Amino acid sequence: MNFSPTRSQALLATVLVVSVAANVATQVLGLSLYISAVFGLIAVASGVMLFSNYRKNREDPQN
Repeated sequence: MNFSPTRSQALLATVLVVSVAANVATQVLGLSLYISAVFGLIAVASGVMLFSNYRKNREDPQN
């Protein structure tokens, strides 16, 4: 699949918001620390990818 930069940024932002919300929910509900850690890692990874994608597309205005 070839996603446009805008579409991939929207997808990454959605993944980031959902994973942060899931991480908060697992903390509030007192679920396993491992489940919370997985959602936290997903949130960090998607945040880093979103930032990287933003920087890459900012330098190349034709995309």
